[in-house]
Amino acid sequence: MSNKRLRNWLQNGALALLSVLALLQLTQLPLLKNIHLSAGNLFSQSAGTEVQETAAPLSAMFPAVNLMVTVDSEHGRSGQLCLASDSPVLQEVVSLFKEALGSATEAGQTADETFREALNHPGLFLELTAGPLPLEVVAAWLGEETAFAREVRAMALTAGENDASLYLLDGEGRIYRYGTALLPPMVRSICERFSANGGVFSYETGYVALAPYTVLAPDVAAPPDLASERPAGYSAYNLLSALDFNAHTFSRYTESGGAEVVEESPRTLRITPDGLVTLTNRGIAGGSLYRASGEGLREALATAGRLAVALTGGAGASPLFLQGVEETEDGYILRFRYQVDGVPVFFSDGADALSVVFQKGVVSSFTYRCRAYTPLEEEPSPLLPTGMAQAIAASYPDAVLSIGYADDGSGFAAAQWRR
Repeated sequence: MSNKRLRNWLQNGALALLSVLALLQLTQLPLLKNIHLSAGNLFSQSAGTEVQETAAPLSAMFPAVNLMVTVDSEHGRSGQLCLASDSPVLQEVVSLFKEALGSATEAGQTADETFREALNHPGLFLELTAGPLPLEVVAAWLGEETAFAREVRAMALTAGENDASLYLLDGEGRIYRYGTALLPPMVRSICERFSANGGVFSYETGYVALAPYTVLAPDVAAPPDLASERPAGYSAYNLLSALDFNAHTFSRYTESGGAEVVEESPRTLRITPDGLVTLTNRGIAGGSLYRASGEGLREALATAGRLAVALTGGAGASPLFLQGVEETEDGYILRFRYQVDGVPVFFSDGADALSVVFQKGVVSSFTYRCRAYTPLEEEPSPLLPTGMAQAIAASYPDAVLSIGYADDGSGFAAAQWRR
């Protein structure tokens, strides 16, 4: 090797070594200490962008349901409360409702007496714990599409002698019947897999003031108590990264109360020490995380799903579930809640866990309350006896009795009866 070539080789090696040392020094700077410098990261999307491309399917965000199965008129009913949408108990039940909705032909509004007679035959009844939702949302959960525009609070599938009928109950007490292509033995075979446990509808009891088709299950076991906290990953850096903001921006300031405000025109993000995150979007700029592929409800749901994944995944919070849909003049408001093993979590001030406002297919604002819930191993706080809870709820006209956790901000949440 000539002296010139040796000198060039040594110079190149020294430059490479100095470059590596410089990169190592950069990673120790406070501004850059959270950046992982590798070839894969330098040429790939940021962690925040990766979250944007992942949306929870609606089945993962759909709220829990109460289930009533009529085994037959002789053996009675089986009632179960707060079954999450991924519950194994629901898998075959949901598939039947999907087939029924896919072949449904509307027969018109039905009287209570007719519906109650149908409920004496083998059948399945699903009551949404979130309350009424658009049928389009319920159909998307089932994996189906529908041309019917209707609000749904509960739905039933009953097997008659010659046919199987689908019933949809709205939030105003109206009942609509649909013919289906299902054969009655298909419904009966699912019902026969359940054992009667004394479950009843409220209209079958003396508590006539309750909403008539409330599912009442006997001997409800108290769910475990929960520890409620802001997750360890709740930080400005993690949230900015997850929400497609520049995590190292200097366009930020801290308010006197400790809230950190980040401005990235036309968006403003506010992160408070107690776990509240709010966004205001004054324009149409922003990544795919804030823009739906269209202005319809399904597109808004998909975008809200991506946003929910970004918020909870970025901070390590508990997953979110759909609570309600409100149609506005130029878009939608989608509301989400927490639930643990199917049991809803409610905040004592009535606020939503996540509320997302869409205007013309764009997220114009959202408010998010970041929480992580962990079941405690201690003996759970007792529930009121079922009969006593029913008697108390019956003093409130049209009450819908179910169970849920009450989060009052103390760091502890216990389940209780709710109306």
